[in-house]
Amino acid sequence: MRISKLFLSVILSILLLTQTSWAQMASTEALFEHPVTLSSKEKVIQFTEREDVAKILKQMDVDSQMIEARVASMTDEEASQIVHKIDTMPAGSSAVGSLIGAVVFVFVLLVITDILGFTKVFDFTRSVR
Repeated sequence: MRISKLFLSVILSILLLTQTSWAQMASTEALFEHPVTLSSKEKVIQFTEREDVAKILKQMDVDSQMIEARVASMTDEEASQIVHKIDTMPAGSSAVGSLIGAVVFVFVLLVITDILGFTKVFDFTRSVR
């Protein structure tokens, strides 16, 4: 019985804490203007010109002219695959962070239930009952 409760709490915590954020800032003008369609290659170039991406590429000693040359030599299919990966990347999420968060959540949950007297998983807690 205790193992099934532990198993259920682990599964529920993993399901609840592993959601990723897809949020981004959008101005009012951007919401109401008609979208301009860019080609896949232009979207890749636009992504590499972002401040945070350009900073990382500069740290890696990657020249922006070399990026433009390589993107120009890509096929449309390759560029669209890269754009798809860029569009589907979660914002600020990693599997390790989610796993650590789930483990911490389960630990805190079990400590609280031990203190309240509903479970007895850890020997170092004292029940208030």
